Amino acid sequence: MATLSYRPLDGGEVQQLVGYASTEDYAVAEVHQALDAALGRVQTTAPDTPAVRKFIDAASHMRDLRDALGALEAAEAASDQTVAKKLRVYAVVAYGRTYGSHARSDLAKFVDLSPDDASLTVRLNTTRNKFAAHSENSMTVTHAMLDLQRHPDGTTTVEQVRGMTMSTAMPLEFLAEFAAMLERLIEQLTTSLRTMQAFVSRSLTDAQITEAFENPKPLQLVAAPVSEWEPSGRRPAYPASHLTRVLLTDHADVEVSITP
Repeated sequence: MATLSYRPLDGGEVQQLVGYASTEDYAVAEVHQALDAALGRVQTTAPDTPAVRKFIDAASHMRDLRDALGALEAAEAASDQTVAKKLRVYAVVAYGRTYGSHARSDLAKFVDLSPDDASLTVRLNTTRNKFAAHSENSMTVTHAMLDLQRHPDGTTTVEQVRGMTMSTAMPLEFLAEFAAMLERLIEQLTTSLRTMQAFVSRSLTDAQITEAFENPKPLQLVAAPVSEWEPSGRRPAYPASHLTRVLLTDHADVEVSITP
């Protein structure tokens, strides 16, 4: 349970909001929702308009840029170099998602890449396609190795045939350039998103705003069995529903990540 006591601005009696839930965090969230309602505040998904779709397109790239930069920063802090290497590969994959999608515009539509950043992006996408997502370049080479045994009678036999794969790490200088570019792009995209946020606000009609306030569609998480998981579902330009499925399993915690 969570409670909040307050006195209205007009000097009336002290009011109390009470939230009941299975955990304290959820109870506090219930109280916050009730307080927003008392103050006339509503959070709702935006109506489907061209300006909103463009904003969704751009905002979705921010998640990938932050994922990539976060992976590089985690790699710098990792004490296990095997883990650090995997995090850096993931950073390349995350940045690669910002280009070549069949479901949204490329990142370059919303930021201005300098010639150096455009060149680095080409190299990163090549690294993604040839190394991180596939195994096509010389950074990964597999050898067939023989364990041989010479016997007293002079004969030699093959005791074991092994596959040994050698993988070369990406140069640290290349990764440093990558991290610096991500910081620049995040700053640029933040500026672009602020402009789009203002345009969304201006482009909505009074009727659309009133309808959204009186009939809000807050983002809601809905439990779904893992058997419903389908990786081939296409990313929508505008979500078909304000309900977001969270797949539940018996063997793992559920994590939902939100990038504001």
